[in-house]
Amino acid sequence: MTSVPTQPLRHAIRPAKQGARRHYGSHPYFTKRSWNVVQEYIKHFSSPGDTVSDPFGGSGVTAVESLVLGRKAIYADISQWACFLAKQTALAPVDLRRLEQAFREVEDRCKREISEIWSTPDRELRRRPVRDWYPKRAPLPDNSDVRFVDELFTPRMLHGLARLRTAIMEVAQGQTRDLLLFAFSATLARINRTFLSTANRSESRGGAAIFSIYRYKIAKRPVELPLWDQFARRFERVVQAKRETNHLIGDFYQENETAVFRHASATSLLDWLQPESVDYIYTDPPYGGNISYLDLSTMWAAWLGFDITIKDRSEEVIEGGQLRKSPEVYQHLLAVSMQQMYEILKNRGWMSIVFAHRQTSYWETLVDACRQAGFQYVNTVVQPVGVVWSMHKKKNPIRVLSGELVLNFRKVGRVARRRTPPHQRDPTKVVRECCERVIVDNVGATTEDLHHALIPKLLETGLLSQFSHECGDITPLLQRLFEFDEVTAQWYLPLGKKPVAHFSDRQLARYYIVRFLARRDRVGRPPTELEVSRHVRSRLKNAHAYRKDGIVEILSEIGYSPDDRHWRLALGYKQHEFSFST
Repeated sequence: MTSVPTQPLRHAIRPAKQGARRHYGSHPYFTKRSWNVVQEYIKHFSSPGDTVSDPFGGSGVTAVESLVLGRKAIYADISQWACFLAKQTALAPVDLRRLEQAFREVEDRCKREISEIWSTPDRELRRRPVRDWYPKRAPLPDNSDVRFVDELFTPRMLHGLARLRTAIMEVAQGQTRDLLLFAFSATLARINRTFLSTANRSESRGGAAIFSIYRYKIAKRPVELPLWDQFARRFERVVQAKRETNHLIGDFYQENETAVFRHASATSLLDWLQPESVDYIYTDPPYGGNISYLDLSTMWAAWLGFDITIKDRSEEVIEGGQLRKSPEVYQHLLAVSMQQMYEILKNRGWMSIVFAHRQTSYWETLVDACRQAGFQYVNTVVQPVGVVWSMHKKKNPIRVLSGELVLNFRKVGRVARRRTPPHQRDPTKVVRECCERVIVDNVGATTEDLHHALIPKLLETGLLSQFSHECGDITPLLQRLFEFDEVTAQWYLPLGKKPVAHFSDRQLARYYIVRFLARRDRVGRPPTELEVSRHVRSRLKNAHAYRKDGIVEILSEIGYSPDDRHWRLALGYKQHEFSFST
């Protein structure tokens, strides 16, 4: 009998995104969970031979890592293209000799012609009809810079891609052809007019606007990379990925037995899955309208021959999109999905949900949907996602979050009642106290630092619903209560206002000393011990009671004196840049 853990995972896991060829470098996608983080959750909440499901499967990280760990994988996604990518990523074992041979056949059929296309003047290519099939007049989402898929490509790109695709489709063996199409799909991410430059860009993001601003934006200076070279590189990375999955998954992959990949909606899981047939769920549902997955898949779906039907769009759990779904429709579809997941999960089984949104109303929607389905909320883990920021985050450090939270729920066999918020507590005061503690402890905090501390606090205190109705978005409240420094992209205590949270004099003294030294360090005027002491005493309520030796002790912990008179921050405290404001 499977041993079900009684306690959730409680600690964050350092992400190692680039450590697996099977996920990174072979094909880009809009969001990919760190493989090692997903692995740790699967290992903690399930055992070998168990069945793990991801009803919002995306690029397939959960399914692939389940197979790597000897668990059966059940994958579902509303996008046929995403399902294709996930299946090719998991596929094992693959005859690499046959795959290499098929690549050489494609090379013989079209490499020379593609090279000629790349050396032909633009004027001639514009006049020349494209003799191979390509997606003609396939409509793009309304927010795109152009109307149709074929307009995303220069004449040179269209001629070359059409020729390459035709050569691949002439490969006879289905599995091998699909892997070549997988490499072709990855090549499309770099051979289109949204592609900017390879300089200073993460490989997983492909250098295309589609992956940085999540829409089809034509670059002012499109880059025409050599098509065959790009395809050859993508193919080589597919080979590297398949070597890895051959070794790690091998014969354990049995299609429709240990590995089930289904183009399906999370709102209708019981149409093809038995109740209580899944041991663990790890999933990453859409965050409202943050990313329109079906819309963004349009280019690839058109080239690979996948339809995006009205039924797919109507069942997609999202806000906005081509159907312009309202928040209420999103909430309803999310609730239906959670109910379906509850039904397919075994009694006492666990579900982990990755989620990120700056508005607490969306968190309330998610948690309330889970509770109404019957799940019991257990805990939240703040999970970093790495150091790569999106273009949105760089332009909007206050309003765009770069981290995420993992919420752990358990199926308890009965409908869990929703907690009644303790009305005697003021949620705004709870938020302020929580933020002050994070800011003082870390001498400044980013928007995500505060957000990731607040959501679990509001959940644990039962105040999430009340706060959502009264405030909704945390950002305006932060702007009212704290000071934001544009240089450091961090929040600080406002000058001249007394914190409502309780701090010892030593805690506050440390905060003020670190900030003061950082400011003086930036202007090249390290302060003396006397100057530090005056600065701290001017800000502490009980300044007369805080001894001089306490200030010296803190200075010795966080700084050093280069000349036995002035003080500077130690190297470990220079990881942040500080404001001049206090």
